[in-house]
Amino acid sequence: MGAYLYYTTNSNPEDVQNYLLEINQLNMKLIDELDEQGIFITCSKDDSFNKYATGDIKTSYGSVSAKFEEAGYAESDLLEMWTMIFEQLNERFEMKYFANSCAFSEKEHYFSLEQMKRITNNGKLLSGKTSKSDRARELYGKYLKLFSEPEDEIFNIAIVKDKDTVLVDGIWREVEFIGYCEKYRLKHFKDQVNGYIDELVDKIKGHRKYVPKIRYGGAVSDIEAYIVDNGTLIYLETVGTENMVKSVTSVLMQGRVIMNDITVDASFGLFSINKAGNKRKMTSLDDGLAHAILYHSPSISDTDFSVLIGRDKNELLTSFSAWLEKSQPLPYPKELTEEIYAKLQNNEKLEELTSLNIEAIKVDLSVLEEECYDLQEIILEVCKEHNLIDANAKPLKEDAPLPKSPYLKPSQVQKIFSTLKSMPKTYALNGVEIKPIGLKLFSPNMTLYITEADIGDEGNEFNNMHTQCYGYIENESDPQMSEWGYIDVPYYLELGIKVGKIGNVDMIGGFEQDLHFDDMHITSSGTILDTNEIKEVA
Repeated sequence: MGAYLYYTTNSNPEDVQNYLLEINQLNMKLIDELDEQGIFITCSKDDSFNKYATGDIKTSYGSVSAKFEEAGYAESDLLEMWTMIFEQLNERFEMKYFANSCAFSEKEHYFSLEQMKRITNNGKLLSGKTSKSDRARELYGKYLKLFSEPEDEIFNIAIVKDKDTVLVDGIWREVEFIGYCEKYRLKHFKDQVNGYIDELVDKIKGHRKYVPKIRYGGAVSDIEAYIVDNGTLIYLETVGTENMVKSVTSVLMQGRVIMNDITVDASFGLFSINKAGNKRKMTSLDDGLAHAILYHSPSISDTDFSVLIGRDKNELLTSFSAWLEKSQPLPYPKELTEEIYAKLQNNEKLEELTSLNIEAIKVDLSVLEEECYDLQEIILEVCKEHNLIDANAKPLKEDAPLPKSPYLKPSQVQKIFSTLKSMPKTYALNGVEIKPIGLKLFSPNMTLYITEADIGDEGNEFNNMHTQCYGYIENESDPQMSEWGYIDVPYYLELGIKVGKIGNVDMIGGFEQDLHFDDMHITSSGTILDTNEIKEVA
């Protein structure tokens, strides 16, 4: 068993590291007596310090070895020793201990709850600051409650969001999110360097959640959630006095943001709305209030939709899973849904939309074109990474569209292609002197005896195109021109052949299938043989 505890200080990390070594007498004794070190200390300037770690200094310890146990030292001895040392550090330096350190655990896997309280001074020295991690903020909030004494309760900064206001030194101040460092800071604070709220936690005495508004003339209601797609409002949840909610949403339902020279204004800025397809679900609440959901049905619906929504990431993944089930033909392991989602994001096929209090992504529906070829390719890629399918597996292709014959019905053309599917493919009959005829197509002046269907090519856009079948072409008009060669079946089926007139109307014929031409063979010279004739030749 082993764990890490990350911490930082306003002092020089090397000074703290040296002080730790100086006061860590038990650890020095373990090294002298047992030639083993129970605790390892590294600072951010050491080569061995994990560059992805949080803070300036890391303390780590591994499993208690047999030597320790034989000498009478237990893991609990080491943990108590370090608790006391951290208490001494707190007296000498300005310390902050990071909530995402694995040494902290509500189930007391390492330090006891009492020891964690002593190390963090009942949570006052706990920090939720870390790089791009919502999880660290969650842990901070949880441990803050766990470590704090009732009379010592500290404000939970994990609940603060952009544009909220907090009470500091008797003044309500707006909070802004600083993107480059992924932290929250008081807006227009006199000392911007120290204006980050995780450094002011002791001074925060109140919190007000930011509630955006939407207005039409004198009608105003609160916005609970919204989604904007490239400046177009496609989803809105609003609550307020019923008449006001109806007034605002009625304008938007008509596909307008301006009516009677009055503009619908929203706290999130200028926006447009789709001209049609806007729907509203209205619910009356107590005390004359109402809640409304306005959404663009073609974007957010059960079928043919492009926007997926969820209250959080897990709900969004559930929505994505349902979309995936409906949208593609390949079976896939459901436990890989999140990886397929991530792969689509990496391939820029999923776009995160601007939203409030709801998660929303827009799917690039080009992944569904050509029988979902791009989507299948991504699913296959994920399955290959998990060794679930052969590394050479390819996405399924759509069958080629049937050629349009001026002479045959679509069902007759379909029968020709069904026959080709069951035939030997290109090169399969190489070396066979008398070849079986799989398909006979005839016209008034030409007959096609096809022996091999087109095997296809990976570069083809479709499956079963049959543009390079192989067989004997019998020219009825000029027998000397009859020959073996490749046959483009769609080309011949689309030919219209003039066969005469009825009055002033041209009569058009074309190639058709001989449905009674079974068990026939052909020699290299073009002679047609039935089964009995083959036996005689043999």
